[in-house]
Formats: sequence, structure tokens, C-alpha cells
Amino acid sequence: MYSLEYTLKYIFHKYAKNLCLYAQNYLHTEADAEDIVQDVFVRCWEKKDLTLSDEKAVKTYLFNAVKNACLDKLKKRGIEYTQLDLLKQEIIDEETFLFDEKILQEIKQELDHMPAQTQKIILLIFIQNMKYQEVADELNISINTVKTLLRNGIRHLRKHFFNHFTLLLFYLKKQMTYD
Repeated sequence: MYSLEYTLKYIFHKYAKNLCLYAQNYLHTEADAEDIVQDVFVRCWEKKDLTLSDEKAVKTYLFNAVKNACLDKLKKRGIEYTQLDLLKQEIIDEETFLFDEKILQEIKQELDHMPAQTQKIILLIFIQNMKYQEVADELNISINTVKTLLRNGIRHLRKHFFNHFTLLLFYLKKQMTYD
């Protein structure tokens, strides 16, 4: 049996980044997301009841704990999630829980096979939320070229990952945040 300290370190290093990204779906700021994840791990330490006997159960517990902590924080701020918001979030939750390293590897490989400029445009627009004109200015290309390359890149990715498009966006965000 592993010590609690070892278990928490292992689980923290394995899931903290993904938990932070998951929390950002609710809170929209990196600092708030990191605070929530840290609080969840502190509570795990205080309760001393986290074991590696079933890692899938631990992962589910952590994601649920982060989700509940985020909803509590939003409620304290006076922000209520509507049914539509909760439905959208459930879809993201399902994709996150089905988080499969094999699929992520496939996404990375597909992106790596795209032209460098198309990759950069996808990342700038989806991750850095830049406008088409800003991307065109940064890359010294026309706005129509940006639109065409983006459309072609997204069409290619959707064709290959139509069942996992939310996971694709999650992956892109993860790459930009933690590379």
C-alpha cells in the first residue's frame, strides 16, 4: 500500500493540469481554477481517505469534487447555471471522463500532419481567441487566407474526430496552456 503523501503527489501530477482546465470551463479564469483544484487536493489530504486501489474511481471523484466546488463558488457569487448551461457542461463532462490518451495522441498526430501555418491559425483563433484580422496581421497574410486555412483545417479535424470534437478543443487548450 502506498503512503497518502505518495498517492497524492502521484495523482496531483497526473490530473492537476486537466482538473484546472476542467474547472476553467466553469470559472473562466486560470487563477480561480487553480484555487479550486488546490482546495480539492487539500481536502483530500485532510480527509486522508484517497487510495490508488481504483484509479478510475479516484479520477471520477476528483472531477466531481472540482465540478461541485466550482458550482459552489459560482453560487456564492450569485451566478446560477441554467438548464442549458448544465446540459452543455454535462456534454463536456462526458468527453472529459472519456479522456483517452490514445485519442489525444491521434489528435496530436493529425495536427502535426497539417501545414504549420494552418496549425498556428487554429491555435491562435481557438485558444488565444484572436480575431481573423489579428491573425492575418500577425502572420502577414490576408484575412481571406486565414479564413480559408482555418476552414480547411477545421473541416479536416472534424472529419477525423467528429465524435470527439469537444475533446479536440480541450486538447488544443491544454497544449497552449501547458507547453
